[in-house]
Amino acid sequence: MDSERPYPDRRTVLETLGAGTVLVLAGCVEDEGADEDEPADDQDETGEDTDGETVPLDQSTEFPAGEECAVCNMIAAEYPEWNAQLAHEDETRTYFCSSGCMSAYYVEPGRFGGPDSPIAAVWVTDYETGELIDASSAYFVRVTDSDHVDDVMKMNPAPFADRADAEAFVEEFEEYDDEDIITLEEFDRELAVQYRGQFFEDDGGS
Repeated sequence: MDSERPYPDRRTVLETLGAGTVLVLAGCVEDEGADEDEPADDQDETGEDTDGETVPLDQSTEFPAGEECAVCNMIAAEYPEWNAQLAHEDETRTYFCSSGCMSAYYVEPGRFGGPDSPIAAVWVTDYETGELIDASSAYFVRVTDSDHVDDVMKMNPAPFADRADAEAFVEEFEEYDDEDIITLEEFDRELAVQYRGQFFEDDGGS
């Protein structure tokens, strides 16, 4: 006895499968597009999170893509092993390629277009770990020879979260001693000129 159930021919089956594949691929494309629209992290380039709330001044932010160093105009985000950033009390965020550029801005923000607002917080990249640390509790070795560190801009004070790491660095070179380990509070114009003198040449910097 013949069954009355209709069986589709090969052409009908192939057409149906083809239509289903198109729909599945379309769904994948739509999903991928949705992922591209999502932010990579929970902060944007203005120091605000995705809810539009300002990041607290005691917290660092992501280095915005394309943001230039406030001193030398190099792209800060391209130097993660050396970069630094700071925040003013008026919530202005400033980014740097290195601790040397930060030192120049720190002592004279107005020279580099900074606002007339006190500096609230500073962060630098630890020379030992490569992590961003609170500069106010860091120790800096006043590096005086560009051959001693292979860093961006050739000369920068080397930041360390732990004094023991700074002391270990000093012990490697006979040119340094404990007096060359300083804190952020000791950053002054003389230090800024030592590292970025070219930006102070109009008033006697060398």
